[in-house]
Amino acid sequence: MTDQELVIACLANSEVAWEVLIARYERLIYSIPIKLKMSPQEAIEVFQSVCFILLQKLSTLRNHELLYSWLITTTTRECWRVRALKQRELAPPNNNGSNGSGVSIDEPTAEQLAYERRVADEQQQIVWEAVSALPDRCRELIIMLFYVNDEPTYEDIAERLNMPVSSIGPTRARCLEKLRKVLQGKLSKV
Repeated sequence: MTDQELVIACLANSEVAWEVLIARYERLIYSIPIKLKMSPQEAIEVFQSVCFILLQKLSTLRNHELLYSWLITTTTRECWRVRALKQRELAPPNNNGSNGSGVSIDEPTAEQLAYERRVADEQQQIVWEAVSALPDRCRELIIMLFYVNDEPTYEDIAERLNMPVSSIGPTRARCLEKLRKVLQGKLSKV
């Protein structure tokens, strides 16, 4: 199932869909605290928090196809929150709200923001290279569906690609599967 199909099933209270969705992104969610040198216990705490946030916020996500990016951002921010809580436990804040180093522990540092931006940029580049490697028809369809700002209708896409409107959904599914295979293992390296 695509992410969008899984999200729709999750929103319809499908326990199986939730299990599949969590299993699909479990390694991604765990990889972020590990890359940030957090302990295994902290990684578990982050994972549980992110899953809870996902449960709460899933119905408000505007673009289900961007779930991967949303999870990266949410997990990174949750890592910062957990780290800030640990810092508060170890060094109580001064009267000025800092942790003694002059840096506010509630706000992400410039280094954390730069890391998040770099990861997002690298992932976007990897995805764009994978889209560029697709066969012409799939590449054009993916670009029209996900990269064009004016969001063309299925009728516009059908006319542009010279295909029946009823073929767009199945073709999109096949193209996304090809894209998934091209991307397999590449995004987790970032």
